[in-house]
Amino acid sequence: MISIDKALRHMAWSNQLIFQELSKLPEDIYGLKAAEGEWPIGRIITHFIAAAEWYRYCSTGIPQDEIITITNHQLLNSQAPRLAKLDDVLIAQAARQEEICTYKDGDNEFKSPLSTILAQAVNHTAEHKGQISTILASKGISFSLDHLDVWAFAKSN
Repeated sequence: MISIDKALRHMAWSNQLIFQELSKLPEDIYGLKAAEGEWPIGRIITHFIAAAEWYRYCSTGIPQDEIITITNHQLLNSQAPRLAKLDDVLIAQAARQEEICTYKDGDNEFKSPLSTILAQAVNHTAEHKGQISTILASKGISFSLDHLDVWAFAKSN
C-alpha cells in the first residue's frame, strides 16, 4: 500500500538539513524578507515549529507548547531537536488508520481527515523552504534546495 510515510520522513530529513544549512549563513539572515510586510526568515523558520506543534495537536490532541522565536543561530540550533521530535510524532501518525480528527482553534471546532492534516504538514514546509530559498537568492545568497529533494532523500536512505 502506498502511504504518506515517505513524504513525512523526507520532510523531517530536509527540515533538519535546512536548519543545519541556515546555521552556516551569516547571523543577519533572520531579519531578511522578500518585501516590506512579508515575514522575515526568522519568523518563517519559527513557523516550522509552530506549524508542527499545530499539526501534532490536530492529529493527536496533545496541546501545543510555547513557541520560541528564532532570531539567531543559537536559538535555531536549540530548536532543531524539538522539530525533529515533532516530526517523529507526525511520521508515527502515518501508521494509523484514516479517521476524522476533531480539534479547536479558539472557540471554533474543526474536523479534518488525518490524511489531510499530514499532507498539509508536508506541503506546508515545502512551501516555506521555497520561500526561504527565494528570499536568500533575492539578497544574493545562494541557497539551492535541489540537494534536499525526495530523490536525494531516497539515495541517502
